[in-house]
This record gives sequence, C-alpha cells and structure tokens, in this order.
Amino acid sequence: MTEYLDAVDENDVPTGLSKEKRRIHRDGDYHRTAHVWLINDKNELLLQLRSPQKSSYPNYWDISAAGHIRTGETVIEGALRELKEELSVDATAEQLHFICKLRFDSPYNNEFGYVYLLKSTLKEDEFIFRDHEVTEVRYVHYEKLEEMVRNKADRLIIHNDEEEILFDYIRQYIDY
Repeated sequence: MTEYLDAVDENDVPTGLSKEKRRIHRDGDYHRTAHVWLINDKNELLLQLRSPQKSSYPNYWDISAAGHIRTGETVIEGALRELKEELSVDATAEQLHFICKLRFDSPYNNEFGYVYLLKSTLKEDEFIFRDHEVTEVRYVHYEKLEEMVRNKADRLIIHNDEEEILFDYIRQYIDY
C-alpha cells in the first residue's frame, strides 16, 4: 500500500499538498509524525526492537510506537493507529498525555514530531506484533534509559532532545 502524507511548512502549517511518503522524504518536505512512549507503574518505558526488514535502523531499539501521520488524519488519529498497528494496543485520545512537539531537520527527513506518553498495565509478553515492524519489546526504567541515551548505547535510536524532555516530564508529573 502506498502511504500518502500531508506536507506542512517550516512552521507546521499545512501546505495543501499530499505526496507519497518516499516523495515527501526525497523532496525534503516537512510532515508530521507521532511518537508514543508507553510507561508502566514502575516508571519503566517500553522500547521496541525494530524488525530486520525495516528500511531504516533495522534491529535497533526505538520509541514504543511511532509513525507518520497519513493524509487526512489528525496527529491523535495517527498516534492511535500506530499503537494498534505496531503493538495491538487500543487506547483513546484522552489517555494520551501530550509532552511536546519537536522539529527535526535533516537532509533526508524534515518533520514535526508530536510526543505523547501513555500509561500501560500490559506486561512485555502481552503485546502482539501484527505488522512485522516490531520483533520484541522490553521495559527499561526511565533513569536507566536516560543513562543509555547519555552513553549512546549500541543499537539505540537517539531522538535529539526528545528523550531529555520526556525524562524531565516523568520526573515532574508522573505520580504513581
């Protein structure tokens, strides 16, 4: 299936253009993504191991669930879809805690990432991977993950300032 994305300008304002995902990346158009971090009652964040078939960063540990916002979708709709597709998690918009919006600039991918936190009661063995994008998940305490990011752990995708903002949010607002 060909995935179409809506282009936005450098201020995250829709341009009215919709393009195939590969063309959006090729042309350097800004677009939107959703990043959803799952956290359990032990303040552990869920990491996913990307499939060896992924075109970018195969076999790397990454955000719990993330993906592009498709043409016609809201960011929330895209976030909920990605949770369902990648982890078989059903959630509602009200359960997503908005953390921040970040602008990512690179030669191959210009995007605005909307970052969310979702409280989860699921154990690692309760997630179901249906779309062949994820091969494994594991919970890591946010302080341990913070150390891994700081030390640039092998096979861990680092997302600019995203993790630091997330860790600060957890320290300030999560109370179990």
